[in-house]
Amino acid sequence: MESRRLVIAVTLALVVFFGMQFLFPQKPEPKRLPGADSTVVHGALIKSAAPNAAATAPDSTRTAATVASATSAPSVAAETAIVAPVAARRDSGATFELSSVGAAPVAVVMNTYANRVGGHNGAKVRLGSPDNPILKYQLVTNGGQPTDLSGLAFQTSRVGDVVTYTGSVAGSAIRIEYATVPDSFLSHITGSVTGAKSGSYLIVGLPQTFAATEPDTNDDRNSLAFAFLTKREAARNVTFRSLDPGEKQLIEGPVTWIVAKSKYFVVGLLAPKKGPEFTEATLIGGPRVTKVATHATGTVVIPVVDGAFAFDMYAGPQEWKKLNALGRDFDQVNPYGWAFVRPLMQPIATSVIRVVLWMHSALNLSYGMVLIALGLFVRLLMWPLYQTSMRTSIKMQILQPELTAVQDKFKDDPEKQRAEIMKVYQSHGMNPLSPLLGCLPSLLPMPVLLALFFVFRNTIEFRGVPFWWMSDLSVRDPFYILPLLMGASMYLISWIGMRNTPPNPQAKMMSYIMPAMFTLFLYREAAGLNLYYATQNLATLPQQWHLSRTRGMTKPKVVATSKSAVVVKGKGKG
Repeated sequence: MESRRLVIAVTLALVVFFGMQFLFPQKPEPKRLPGADSTVVHGALIKSAAPNAAATAPDSTRTAATVASATSAPSVAAETAIVAPVAARRDSGATFELSSVGAAPVAVVMNTYANRVGGHNGAKVRLGSPDNPILKYQLVTNGGQPTDLSGLAFQTSRVGDVVTYTGSVAGSAIRIEYATVPDSFLSHITGSVTGAKSGSYLIVGLPQTFAATEPDTNDDRNSLAFAFLTKREAARNVTFRSLDPGEKQLIEGPVTWIVAKSKYFVVGLLAPKKGPEFTEATLIGGPRVTKVATHATGTVVIPVVDGAFAFDMYAGPQEWKKLNALGRDFDQVNPYGWAFVRPLMQPIATSVIRVVLWMHSALNLSYGMVLIALGLFVRLLMWPLYQTSMRTSIKMQILQPELTAVQDKFKDDPEKQRAEIMKVYQSHGMNPLSPLLGCLPSLLPMPVLLALFFVFRNTIEFRGVPFWWMSDLSVRDPFYILPLLMGASMYLISWIGMRNTPPNPQAKMMSYIMPAMFTLFLYREAAGLNLYYATQNLATLPQQWHLSRTRGMTKPKVVATSKSAVVVKGKGKG
């Protein structure tokens, strides 16, 4: 009976966690904005200017050159300023490519990350391109119409790694300066607009897509998303595929940060720590030629206050340490789990990441060994919870014959039956809620296991890390050994758990269904994830064996009934 209840409880928990996202999707009601190409700033509708034609391919050079003042001529040759780490540290940080046409970053090259798509041997991960620049600007002055800067040429000056662009736009002199932090993925962007008064804004467009960089290109493209943090709500994730073509969502400010990201890399804009936050943001679904959504548009409105604006740009890997160091809760660019469980999962996920990174650095363990050690450690932490569940199960096994006898004896008198059942529970120091409370310790680890699922499948630290026969812990096991071991060990746990228990056809059926279901669900997931779950299962076997052995030493009590009472004739322990 208790095995059946436990199986039902676990099954219901799985259905809730894995099914709620389909039954009650947390997709916000899209805000349809008027006009085909429009931006809303503080409730005022601004028609966006049509973008100019793309600039010609840039000439890669580090020397500063002077080009014509800002002009709308799209055929002006672009000068590219390259900001790279010093020669002694070319294998660190990123290389920024800034274009004089549009005064914006065109691309950022990850110097320490290789593009792992077939045919890109030796190539580094590159975010952005001349056809899909990292950022695009539109300028709104004094409540007027936006002026697109992407086709305008600016004068360039440079002092070390600080690159400044100046020009004239709509009768106003504009300056945009990039101060890149050496050997990093961060750039401080500041600017000024002469004559800018109330109602002036800089509208910044994020990358509309990212080139695939992972062996599983479909998984990489399905990970394309925007994420943002506002003062109104917790960090939220909006995938490209959740946006219908042409659908618009207005993100009401103040906005602390907003990013466009792939599975492992991100381009994000952060409001200054001590400056005005972003006014609002807009997300628009892009066109689709296949079922996979590869394009979407994201823009953010940055206020121009007293003729000046400022923000930070991070273009790099989603490494937790680097994101956390930026503050402003930027480490939440990957909100873990579905919205309705995120407040519970996010702190768990953050704690797990901290532990994994600490074990790797402090104990000098490979990430594969870290996953194994973590699996054993978490199992030890959960041992008392399962022990509590085990004791409750054994107590229920002892008193079940008495409960059955009472139910049979007073089946025609429900009120008397309830009273006698309460007496049986009280004689064993239990109550009718004990079976349910006994199941709770088995369910409490579920949020931890789910948090680990979201963490391990998107942890860039595992990217390209070999372990044993696997060349990469971030992709699936090439021989499917780990998912099969995980499924087999899960079945073994169920088989041992059913020993010395009354026959239960439902529990026996679930012992086959659950391992098969989990194996099918996880066989294409990251090898690191399967390594952790397999370790957890193997570490559970000794406790499950102990539970089965203890249950076998417990003999059901022999119960006789009389007209006035239920008489216990035997002892609970043999």
